[in-house]
Amino acid sequence: MAVEEPIFLQNAVEANLLQALLEQEGIPHYVKPYRDPGRAGIWTFNPAWGQVECAAEHREQVKRLLEGLRESGPEGNP
Repeated sequence: MAVEEPIFLQNAVEANLLQALLEQEGIPHYVKPYRDPGRAGIWTFNPAWGQVECAAEHREQVKRLLEGLRESGPEGNP
């Protein structure tokens, strides 16, 4: 069984927006921020803010929703 790449989130705003969309769609999920109070946030093995975890059957839909958020964000508008 292959391990799938995590669905990374860029920041807390993106996480909150995606979480609202997933709740609206009724998709069970868990948003996991990368923070460790014991290390005061110094462990950064990648530039992501966190990740969203979901069942395999919802993965593609979650990716599409996240992609749509990113395309409609300020970076995606001319």
